Amino acid sequence: MLTHLPAQNVKSLPALSMLRGIPEAQDRTIVEASSGSTVLSLGIIARVLWGHNDVNAYVTNKKNPESLNLLRFFGITPHLYGGLAQQEPTDESGIMCRLRRLTAKRKDVTYPGQYDNDNNWRAHEQWTGPQILRQLPEINLFCTTVGTGGCITGTSAYLKSQKPSIRTLGVFNVFGDPTPGPRHFQGFNSCGFPWEQLIDDFAEVASVDSYRMSMHLSREGLIAGPSSGQALRGLLDYIGKIKESEGLASLSDGATGEVSCVFTCSDLPYQYLAGYYQKLGAEEFPPIQNKARLHPHHRHISYVSS
Repeated sequence: MLTHLPAQNVKSLPALSMLRGIPEAQDRTIVEASSGSTVLSLGIIARVLWGHNDVNAYVTNKKNPESLNLLRFFGITPHLYGGLAQQEPTDESGIMCRLRRLTAKRKDVTYPGQYDNDNNWRAHEQWTGPQILRQLPEINLFCTTVGTGGCITGTSAYLKSQKPSIRTLGVFNVFGDPTPGPRHFQGFNSCGFPWEQLIDDFAEVASVDSYRMSMHLSREGLIAGPSSGQALRGLLDYIGKIKESEGLASLSDGATGEVSCVFTCSDLPYQYLAGYYQKLGAEEFPPIQNKARLHPHHRHISYVSS
């Protein structure tokens, strides 16, 4: 439950680690190509560490007003850019390369660079991996969604160093069908982190299944967002395939026969609520009773998908 960290998302630890690695950032403008967890964590933690209030998010112009207002609520300044919503870190015309060039020209600007800053994945090697192993030493399978690749790289590096038999499953978006946070597998080789020798298998999950599983988790008291639902859906699908093809003996504990799995809950659902009603059918939500009594100012709002 990475949502129990201070910024309530998976990026709390990488943000802390990256900021500690660039102490001069406390006197500079901080910029990051992020519209969600990373820049929110940077904004909160920079303020807590240093009283810093000049954090800037470079955000696709396709983001909805609610997401932009969330950034502003936390004191973060959004800067909109055009083009693809999910850009490759190595694209010379993309926002990440543009921010690298900006910081090379201006000494008053710092770009932590979540996609190529090793303090991103090392934070999970230092903290997330040890926490998991202490809580579940019998772990056989670790599963997480893959965005920057930091969590899966760092956590797996630690877990496999302590227990080489642990299998790692990376869960990705279906190409052209994004769930907020994770990326699609095609083109992920642009990630500079040493993930390839650490991921044993990968799965792809459609966004509608990610949102639905997230909603089921939340209704059962494990309040978690779309990428968390994607991780669990991918894990269950993967275990089902292994069971059908070769049986679960390769994943199970030799003494108990149990398969002990960990998946990450990396985000919360609240900032993505509109997506649940866009992706899922009206039959998945309780109807609003006495809807005719809605205040006239609210009658134009679509409360569920049709």
